[in-house]
Amino acid sequence: MIRRDFLKLCLSSIPVFLFHHYLGFSAYAKEVFGGKQVSRHTRKSLKGIPSICQLCPAHCGIIGFIEGDQLVKIGGNPKHPNNLGKLCARGLAGLNMAHDPDRITSPLIRRGERGKGQWEKISWEKAYIEITSRLKTIYQSGQKRDFVFQSEHEPDGIIKRFLEAFGKTLILSEDSLDFGNRDWGQWLTWGEERGVPDVINSHYILNFGSNPYEAHEYYTGFIGRLIEARVQNKTKLVTFDVRLSYTAGNSEEWFPITPGTDGMVALAMANVIIKNNLQNKDFIEKWTNISSSALAQFLSQYTPEMVEKTSGVHTSDIERVAKEFALSRPAVAISGRGVSSHLNGVYNERCIFLLNTVVGSIDIPGGYCLPRTYRFEEPDLKPSFQKGKAFDLEKVQITPQKFISMVKHGKLTPKLYFVYESNPAYKNPESGLTSEVLKNEKLIPYMVVADSYMTETAALADIILPAATYLESWGLDSSPAMDLNPFVGLQQPIIPLFAKSVPISDICIELAHRIGGGLPRYFKFNSTEEYIKKVVSGIKKLEKGGGLKYLKENGVWFDSNVKPKYRSYELKRFNTPSGKIEIYSEKLKRRGFQPLPTYEPIPGHGDLKGKFVLVMYEPNVMGSRTGNFKWLAEIKHRNPVWINKDVAKQLHIEEGDRIKISTRIGSFVTDARLTFGIHPRVIAIERNLGHWGIGHIARAKRFKSKDPNTNLVWWEKEGNGISPNPIISGNSDPIGGGEAWNDTLVIVSKA
Repeated sequence: MIRRDFLKLCLSSIPVFLFHHYLGFSAYAKEVFGGKQVSRHTRKSLKGIPSICQLCPAHCGIIGFIEGDQLVKIGGNPKHPNNLGKLCARGLAGLNMAHDPDRITSPLIRRGERGKGQWEKISWEKAYIEITSRLKTIYQSGQKRDFVFQSEHEPDGIIKRFLEAFGKTLILSEDSLDFGNRDWGQWLTWGEERGVPDVINSHYILNFGSNPYEAHEYYTGFIGRLIEARVQNKTKLVTFDVRLSYTAGNSEEWFPITPGTDGMVALAMANVIIKNNLQNKDFIEKWTNISSSALAQFLSQYTPEMVEKTSGVHTSDIERVAKEFALSRPAVAISGRGVSSHLNGVYNERCIFLLNTVVGSIDIPGGYCLPRTYRFEEPDLKPSFQKGKAFDLEKVQITPQKFISMVKHGKLTPKLYFVYESNPAYKNPESGLTSEVLKNEKLIPYMVVADSYMTETAALADIILPAATYLESWGLDSSPAMDLNPFVGLQQPIIPLFAKSVPISDICIELAHRIGGGLPRYFKFNSTEEYIKKVVSGIKKLEKGGGLKYLKENGVWFDSNVKPKYRSYELKRFNTPSGKIEIYSEKLKRRGFQPLPTYEPIPGHGDLKGKFVLVMYEPNVMGSRTGNFKWLAEIKHRNPVWINKDVAKQLHIEEGDRIKISTRIGSFVTDARLTFGIHPRVIAIERNLGHWGIGHIARAKRFKSKDPNTNLVWWEKEGNGISPNPIISGNSDPIGGGEAWNDTLVIVSKA
């Protein structure tokens, strides 16, 4: 559908104007560090402390501004090469976490049945004794898989060091639920989990299921560069999405594609490109493990006419967009969770990656680039580290949801489950099953939760440790560089520790020394700061430029003399067995999967028989750990279900009606939002709302505290929205193991 034809009807409420201030994004870095921040009350200058935000995977550079002993503002760090001083609403609202009266103030031990809310405050000494005795038993028994550790992100630094030193711990990451299929699809193809779309230099952006105008893993830095490219380079943005997202609404063209068919459309486009001799033959022959002729023969089955019948995208549009993409170089195809969160998510990723490959848009200006990061060397004696996620197709891919299922059916028998800043009782699909398993002391004999809040998961623990937040902790970061010049960012304490909270890294150091055995030899440092200083000293150019002192003052370091070097694969080759892009995957073949990028139909989607596909999406202001942020909850506390207007008319549903959404697992009731901006076979809902734990704000409950704003929750009667997770089927991609969040079939009826 052409943008101008649709926006008049549906886009009057989309705040395109919100993004105008990103123009001239790159030039912003030239401003004086931090500007001049002055107290509103005393007019005295505020003290600025640079650090790193940890509220989403982007890890933007921030500055915390201190007045007296209070944190009064968080802003972006203009010296940080990714976000260049910009910061999103989540990052700004991190201030709400600093002195939140709902935070846990002391270690707690359960008294009574799990989940009954009967807690006793204990000392850290007693908490360490309780946990150490159990971990020491596991460590000495040699049955180290009895220890399961779960966190929101893949562990790094001291946490990873502790887990590796302990032994073969089962490590779970909440990220695997969302990004597992993306990571696997890309790893199998070019040996990296994710790349960096060099959008600022692109002339054409083909977007499948990504929503960078609202939420993206590189969010602020990425959308700023994308908007600058569109204004300065007249870059065209074409979006395929089941829903008229903010990104789709800001695109030149939006195609409401049938859910899960993105990969098929990408294959048809690749077919058109090769048939019209628009491919980069030299790149295919030299840097992929398949010949142009063999690839052409395979793709010939994916004709635009055939693909139109399944995807709903017209043949003429497939052909036209494919030719535009190939002729508008440099061009780049990008993807998002709308593509990977399916049962065929890995193949969708491989198909879209193929589009970049056939035109040679790999690691070139304006193309899809290899990530540039610093690999931190572990100091002193170090454990023999396991290979991250291992990416071993011979092993079962265990996500937090898969773990719960395996425990339920007796396939895993953990003795101690340690959860840090993760919330499986809320976040997992089919979350009711997770709560059921976590309540069962026979299945999970002992559970430790380290968190800042009484989350839905913490409420089911045996012992709770008050974990310090990113505002009070040390850490190092080297996220993929948007401008392809790697950097080192420092996370440092902006404020003192809250109450009796302790950083997780310090908890790990203490546990290592108490467990004893072979662990203490890997922890010959007395603090996290000392560990970081040793890591930094291993980066010679940084150490020469001031080392940790420089990082404390500036928040980030990069070699300003280095210019981006494209086509880096010409020197290092790709990190695959063949050293090339593996369009044909021997690993997949050995496991009995189709070795070439292909389209796999999603069971049940062919004939919906009156049902709809439920799709979930991420709201801009609300992340998985921001539920109790009062500024954000005031903005976003309702999540009505999007339903196509024509379909709603057939079901006699009107705007604002209460409707019931049902699956084989359960149901929920919420309001209907009628729109033409959604595929007629799909309904959509925002996630990350509907908490029943964490705190008063997350549950939309006003209460009296030292913060007068907590008694001003005017939206209490409106509620806190709905979490769809309890009715989402716990199905996953058979290759990547990532959850099929967008494949659940539902029945819609009036409540």
